[in-house]
Amino acid sequence: MTLQLIGQLMEVKPMENENKQTGKISYSTEVQVMFTGIDEKGYKKLTVEAISLDDDYQEVLEDKIGSFVAISYNVMHTPKGTYVFPDKSMPVLQLDKNPLDYSKFERKHQTVKSAVKA
Repeated sequence: MTLQLIGQLMEVKPMENENKQTGKISYSTEVQVMFTGIDEKGYKKLTVEAISLDDDYQEVLEDKIGSFVAISYNVMHTPKGTYVFPDKSMPVLQLDKNPLDYSKFERKHQTVKSAVKA
């Protein structure tokens, strides 16, 4: 199964990790993606995902900071658990705007009392 992480790319950060047992250093790229949605009553819902990608993603993504992206993930179910990992065969898509339109859920200004009644 393939999933898409969709949102605004907020940060791309190179990471260096040392294996304490072997002393071997591995490199990766930490990416922060923010998704902004609106619930049915018009209240904002924000989520920020910090994910780890291979180090070769850094050059591809640095120029996309601030834009909307879609990052493909594979999901694998096994008897030992569910695993989610980036799908390297799919490119990271750069989008012109948030592809999920929540404009019909925008709320009008409400007082606390009118919001509770709704």
